[in-house]
Amino acid sequence: MSDIAVDYELLNDVAQKSGKLKDEVKQARESKQEYSVDEVGSRVAVAAIRKYYSTWKGSFKRSEEKLEKLKNLYEGVAKKWADWDFDLANKAAKQSAQISSDLWKARDKEWNAWHEAVEKAKKEHPDLDPKLLPKEPEKPGERPHEWTTDDGHGNKTTTTYEYGPDGEPTKVTTTMETKTGLKATDTTNYHDDGTYDSKSTDVFGNVTNTTGTSTKTETPEHKTTTDDFKSKTKDTEGNESTTTGTTTSVTDQKTGHRDTKTTYTTVGPDEDGNEQTVKGTTHSSVELNGHEVTTTIEVNEDGSGTKTVVTDGKTEEWTSDDAEGDTGWKPKKSDD
Repeated sequence: MSDIAVDYELLNDVAQKSGKLKDEVKQARESKQEYSVDEVGSRVAVAAIRKYYSTWKGSFKRSEEKLEKLKNLYEGVAKKWADWDFDLANKAAKQSAQISSDLWKARDKEWNAWHEAVEKAKKEHPDLDPKLLPKEPEKPGERPHEWTTDDGHGNKTTTTYEYGPDGEPTKVTTTMETKTGLKATDTTNYHDDGTYDSKSTDVFGNVTNTTGTSTKTETPEHKTTTDDFKSKTKDTEGNESTTTGTTTSVTDQKTGHRDTKTTYTTVGPDEDGNEQTVKGTTHSSVELNGHEVTTTIEVNEDGSGTKTVVTDGKTEEWTSDDAEGDTGWKPKKSDD
């Protein structure tokens, strides 16, 4: 099965150039078409210019329409793939930032524990030879506040943290943007009572507001976070959909490996504007070295659906008439 690789930056660049060319053709079509003899030098030239615009005016108009369709096609495809990629980048950036923040907390805790132990030992054993003390761990430095991934070509993802007095994050903001202007943002605020709210704007301009409750349990071996959430999305045309679900994330404290599973139900209009209910599950596995596998299955009301597997950025897709039973998967065709 072939992996899917789409250069949505190139598509968006072509879309922008098509739009610019359409504007230039329109400007030419609507420019001055009547000239006097004094302006062009002879009646023959005046007649020739008039005939030119009369002959080609319709072609200019048809060219505008074709360029507009081309622009919309490339822009639509570019944004759809960018939206998918941005969603993965957003989740990966947040997970990476969370892991880095947790590692800093662990190093800070280790450094403080070492100093407390040394001070206690000195008080209990004033004549203790300093050479017998364990080596001081490296001081972790300032708490990290920003993480940026930049490919060196003008495309980057930035995640910033704001912390409360207890050292826990109170606000996390992620921004993804490309050199051709594709952009998405996500901001989440965490509250003392375990609730949170977030607002995100995707590459199409659709706005999603989410509220939820997050609970955490922690042992020396694992940290488990459970989120119950409800999201409302409004698109640029005013259509609304609602998604409710639960996300459970388990992180191995020793290896940094993280398993995350989300179950959700979305109610809203389909592509034809008809109300529909889609049930989905997403499972992702992330290693500390960045290796990640994410599997998403979405089931329609009639039991059919899709499966998408993303492995380190490489995507494979399937469709099935029995997605609910997780059987009968066939490679997704380009026209599915």
